[in-house]
Amino acid sequence: MAASAPARVDGRTARWAGHRAQRRTAIVDAAIAVIEREGPGATVEQFGAELGVTRQVLYRHFSDRADLDRAITERAASQLVEDLLPHLDLGGDIPTSIRTALGAYLDYIEEHLSLYRFVRAHDSGVEAGPPETADASAVRQVKDTVAGRVAAIARGLTGDDVERPGELLAVGVVGMADAVISHWLDSPGDCPRDQLLDRLTLMLAGAVSAVQAQR
Repeated sequence: MAASAPARVDGRTARWAGHRAQRRTAIVDAAIAVIEREGPGATVEQFGAELGVTRQVLYRHFSDRADLDRAITERAASQLVEDLLPHLDLGGDIPTSIRTALGAYLDYIEEHLSLYRFVRAHDSGVEAGPPETADASAVRQVKDTVAGRVAAIARGLTGDDVERPGELLAVGVVGMADAVISHWLDSPGDCPRDQLLDRLTLMLAGAVSAVQAQR
């Protein structure tokens, strides 16, 4: 039997798909602007008001609130990764490089604190399971991307030719940094920012040194 010819895409269908994608992008941009200005509790009505449309119009482009939240969290995660990755480099000694990366991460979070808290509250994906899971959370995706970059650096630091030790070190330091900073944001107590960075740098540099010592 002869293979069937590929279906032709109707011009109007293609144009509508492109328009829909543009509208989704515009809505997500507007939602992020509102969240940054009004806080993580911003409503769909406020998102619509930013564009001068009703919530019914918004939901023509998203299946439900969870779909909209997912799009917002994924965009926020992408922005964080784009901002952070250039700072993940060993331009100096290990403690200085670690502190620079931590400072850049904290700079982004403090500048976009409302968006950060929105993502933490509305990230509906799964944190556990394999990275290829289709509905992996935006937070998990950020951690995996950053850990991948850190793993490459770690392999150079430890001299490991195999992937696993560097990967384990990367997952550990990224997880520790995320947990400590998240806790500090919620309960800073009497620990100022510089002291937080100093202590966290010491912990992470210690983890790297411990792995290096086992070579």
